[in-house]
Amino acid sequence: MQTSSLFISADTAIHRLHPVVKLLGLILLFVPAMAFNLPLWEAVVLAVALLLLIAAGGKPNLRQLGAFLVVLFIMASLMWSLFLLDVEEPHVLAELGPLTISEQSVLYGVAMGCRITALLVFGLVFVTTTRPEDFTFALRRLGLPGGMSVALSLAFRLLPSFLATVQTVKDAQRARGLDLDSGGLMTRLRRYLSLAAPVFGYALRQADNLSRALEARGLMATARRVELRTFAVRWADVGAMVLIVCAAALSIWLRLQGHGELLPRL
Repeated sequence: MQTSSLFISADTAIHRLHPVVKLLGLILLFVPAMAFNLPLWEAVVLAVALLLLIAAGGKPNLRQLGAFLVVLFIMASLMWSLFLLDVEEPHVLAELGPLTISEQSVLYGVAMGCRITALLVFGLVFVTTTRPEDFTFALRRLGLPGGMSVALSLAFRLLPSFLATVQTVKDAQRARGLDLDSGGLMTRLRRYLSLAAPVFGYALRQADNLSRALEARGLMATARRVELRTFAVRWADVGAMVLIVCAAALSIWLRLQGHGELLPRL
C-alpha cells in the first residue's frame, strides 16, 4: 500500500544525525557526483550512494523505485551518447544520419547516467532517513521563512501522495469492473487514460484541502513558533559533517588535478 512519505522508521546512524547535518550533507554529497565525468569514477560515487541507502535501511524504497532508476540510467546514457556533438577529435563508432556516436560520447553518456542516478539515490537516502517535519525544522534553522520551509517540505510528499492517489483510483475502477491488465499494449493504454480525470480531480481536491488545513494552522502567522521535536548537536554530527566536507573538498581537488576527467566539461 502506498504511503504519503518515503521515510522509513529505523534506528540507523544516519537516522540519528541532526536534520541540519543531513540537509547540508545532501548538498555537499552532490559535489563528488558533479566533479567527475569518467564512467569508473562516477560508478564509484553511485556505489557509495547505494551503500549509504542500504545502510540507512532503504532497501524497500530501492525495490520500489529500482525500475525507475534503471530506466533513468539507460535513457540518460543514450541521450548523451547520441547527442554529444562537440567532441574534439572523436573516435567515431557509428553514424546514424545526422547523429554521430563516438567512443567519447558513449563513455560520457554512461558517466552521466551514473551521475544522475547517484544524485537521485543520495536524495533517496535523505528522504528515507528524514521526516518531512524534520526537513522543515532544518530549513528554519538555516534561516528560511516558515511558509517557504513548509512549501519545500511538502515536496517530500508530492510523489508518494500522487502514487497513492493513482492506486486509490485504480482500486476503485477495478471494483467497478474496469479491467486494466488484459489485452494488448494499446488497449491497456486506452483503459489507463480513463484514470486521468479522476486522478487529477482527486489530486486537486487534496491540494485544496491541504491549503485549508495549512491556513487553519496559521501557516502565515508572524508569531514565534515552537518546535514539536528539538535536536541537539552531538559529536557524531560534527564528525559526519567533517567527513562529508572533506569528501567534497577532495573531489574538487582531484578534478582540478585532472583526475576523473574524460572531457574538459562538467
